[in-house]
Amino acid sequence: MKISIDKQLLLDSINIASKAVSSRTTQPILECLLLTAEDNGIRLYGNDLRVGIKTAEIPARVDERGSVAINCKMFSDIVKKMPGDLITIESNPQNVVFFKSDRTQMKLLGQNAIEYPTLPEVEVDKVFSLSAAKFREMIRQTIFSAAVVESKPILTGELMQINGGSLNLVAVDGFRIAFRKIEDEHLDPDAQFEVVIPAASLSELVKLLPSDGNDILKFHFTEKHILFELPTYTLTSRLLEGEFLKYSQIFNDDFSTYVRLSRQELLDSLELAFLLGKDDKQLPVRLEVQSDKVIVTSNGERGSSYNEVMGEIDGNELEIAFNPKYLIDALRVVTDREITLTFTGSLSPLTIRSIDSDSYKYLILPLRLKA
Repeated sequence: MKISIDKQLLLDSINIASKAVSSRTTQPILECLLLTAEDNGIRLYGNDLRVGIKTAEIPARVDERGSVAINCKMFSDIVKKMPGDLITIESNPQNVVFFKSDRTQMKLLGQNAIEYPTLPEVEVDKVFSLSAAKFREMIRQTIFSAAVVESKPILTGELMQINGGSLNLVAVDGFRIAFRKIEDEHLDPDAQFEVVIPAASLSELVKLLPSDGNDILKFHFTEKHILFELPTYTLTSRLLEGEFLKYSQIFNDDFSTYVRLSRQELLDSLELAFLLGKDDKQLPVRLEVQSDKVIVTSNGERGSSYNEVMGEIDGNELEIAFNPKYLIDALRVVTDREITLTFTGSLSPLTIRSIDSDSYKYLILPLRLKA
């Protein structure tokens, strides 16, 4: 194999494909990117056996077709440090890779491309589309609620549901539920399905999706895999098997206490309280709902905090305690100026909602108050 390619173009593509390279593995081949040279350019592949990324064809001068697996970190570091704007990469039958640029040369031992795991085939039967920026925002606003401990593997993923022209994304970790819903003109109005995508895969996808603009994300799936497609790359992930939590039965529209207040003021008061518990993540924060305000307090060995957040209150007064991190995680990703909190009692979950839509809901279990 022998190619010549623009340095920055190559580096950008390495940064994309590297999102699927394993950092913790006993298999050296999984620490590699696969470089393949075709007629009019090259492609890079990353695969950690959970997530696989294939770049679109990258323009390059190809003097000799071929392929080789190259350690991802070394590949990236070499390309970054090579001088000039054009890099020549050549490999021999022994998988030795030669890098040349200006008056600089590097030699690196690669691995046989045959040993590199192939990406799963996802047949393009039915293609779904939606705004890439919208989907990125949905992931960002829910992924923190996915379970980390694999005692219930299905909860380490997020449930994606399409029902006509709307899409739901739901994450549950046993202590909280994050729900996000959008409607998108690109969604098939007749489509209905649901799959569970590993949160780890979505975490890599969100790093690649644009935060704004008009890019359209396409995706299609089989029984075991889903493939996301943008013009510059495709990302393939396995799907999780099992029955996801029936979350809709847990969200309750009944409440005995209704609170409408400033999201930012509540967030500020919680973050102040959270400072006291940095060495003890379980230090609870108390919310005392009174007739015209919510009093946020926290007491620990390092000190105490007291904040009043004025709001519109309807219903019963109550006192309730939470892990402040769960509240903070939700409030940080919501963009509304004002939000609603609903309660049914001091031992029942709190629900955070939008004032005028059902686009998001966050349900958080309380902590038992100590006398």
